[in-house]
Amino acid sequence: MLTSRASQSGFTLVELMMVVAILAIVMSIGVPSFNTMIKNNRLTAASNDVAGALHFARSEAVRRGRDVQVEALDNDIANGLRVWFDADGDGGFDAGEELRVVRLPAASGLVIKGEVDSTAKTDIDMSYSPRGAVNGGGNVMEITVCDDRTGNHGKKLRLLASGVLRASAGEACS
Repeated sequence: MLTSRASQSGFTLVELMMVVAILAIVMSIGVPSFNTMIKNNRLTAASNDVAGALHFARSEAVRRGRDVQVEALDNDIANGLRVWFDADGDGGFDAGEELRVVRLPAASGLVIKGEVDSTAKTDIDMSYSPRGAVNGGGNVMEITVCDDRTGNHGKKLRLLASGVLRASAGEACS
């Protein structure tokens, strides 16, 4: 009498090695694309944070009927922005006058530069009038957000004297 062996299920070593090899190929193609996506999202998030602070400041100036200030934290726009209004009229920032603070991700390799009338600055200090325009007349402020890549990957925010904010992508970064 012959006994039949029960059928076995599972993977052979050859099948397992083939799956591992295919996964390695797919991962080697997908990981660089994923890194690019992460960097693009960081750029977009940082530029949206800055734009959001500027939009908020403008709307608060119109809503309050008073000037609202926007300044760089610790004299460097890369640290973030503070939106405040001068409640006591002394011309300086005091406790309780802060409306919003936007901190930017310092450890993400982003480089954020400001420029006013083609003069590079790291310290941004400006205000909106109750009509939503930028105080000081013809100043055009540009804020560029870049990362460690070279090429046209940056984002640029351009604030016109009228208070209108324009965003553009594909800015040259060095």
